[in-house]
Amino acid sequence: MSELEFILPDVGEGLEEAEILEWLVSPGDPVRRDQPLVEILTDKSQTELPSPVAGVIQRLGPDVGDIAHVGDLLVVIAVDSQDHHPPAILPSAPVPTGPATARAHHPGLGPKASPAVRRKARDAGVDLASVSGTGPGGRITQDDLERAESRSVQARPSRIDPTQPVAVQPDLGQMASGEHPLRGIRRVTAQAMERSWSIPHIHGMDEIDATNLLNGRRRIKDLSGERGAQLTPLAFLVTAVARSLRRYPVVNASIDMALGTVTVHEQVDIGIAVATPDGLLVPVIRNADLLDLLELADEISRLTSAARDRTITAEQMRNGTCTVTNYGSLGGRFSSPIVRSPEVCIVGFGAIRDRPFVVDGSVMARPTLPVVTGADHRLIDGDVLTAFQEHVCGLLTDPVALMVR
Repeated sequence: MSELEFILPDVGEGLEEAEILEWLVSPGDPVRRDQPLVEILTDKSQTELPSPVAGVIQRLGPDVGDIAHVGDLLVVIAVDSQDHHPPAILPSAPVPTGPATARAHHPGLGPKASPAVRRKARDAGVDLASVSGTGPGGRITQDDLERAESRSVQARPSRIDPTQPVAVQPDLGQMASGEHPLRGIRRVTAQAMERSWSIPHIHGMDEIDATNLLNGRRRIKDLSGERGAQLTPLAFLVTAVARSLRRYPVVNASIDMALGTVTVHEQVDIGIAVATPDGLLVPVIRNADLLDLLELADEISRLTSAARDRTITAEQMRNGTCTVTNYGSLGGRFSSPIVRSPEVCIVGFGAIRDRPFVVDGSVMARPTLPVVTGADHRLIDGDVLTAFQEHVCGLLTDPVALMVR
């Protein structure tokens, strides 16, 4: 047998490094061509790198948690003499192994699941070998694990109503004393926040009567039957932001100080902030302004589920033109969200709760929705920010207008 040194390939998009999340093989293991070897994290996306040949694992390079750079040695493989087509050169990019590529589950490899699902299974005492995966290639998702945890009772709902605070995770905010490596999604988030902190921010805050919004949602759900099952208030919020970006296109832009340019985007591609066990992910809804409420609700459900079970791809989180964050799902009221560079706007929504509100000159208890808009003051001035936010609020107080494209 000859030996092949498999290096970290150029993963594209200008990325030069990747974090080792999990080794799927050990020294001495036989491997087949295209069998997954390792899970890596790049640009907030998990990717499995497959073996380019059949053979036997001789040596692993970096440890779990290490940062590998393009060209670094990952693994040494003794090439099986029966592999008649060993590559003459190493691939310059990983063979596609993401959710879009269906693969058969290899016997003996163990269950396929993200690190977050594996950790949750360990905490819950669930043997993943006993769980049937419904994700791409037989991958075990968060929903699969939840169903396995509650076979004898009704499964926990996987959809969250943004009008109600979610149950707080028992380990939320917990961390042992001492020094910890900055790794995983937290490392990527920290880098993104460092870039965004250089943006001079301006914020606008308001609060609207959400009575018509909630009544409209209930009415549409009743008329839509099963199709309306995914229709949460978030679909209305994203729709209002998308329509307002069309009305004020300078807010649907990005700025590049190095080049001295402002790019006003043709498409309205809205990122939605999703809290996951591993950190914050922001999948992007493409052409959000062209989708009706039910289409948008389906897309939100699909992307948030993919983010939480970590089947989301890097492509699904790139090139947003504006971000919506629904921190109200945790019960918050007001916040000052940070713009995601190179975007110039982020819109945050608090929890819909009964609060004092003036109606026809009288103070009444009304369901109110807090709205906060953050913008890059290098491009967006207070007058534009206020006009944009007023447009968003106006649409949300008249949800019938959201039904007309």
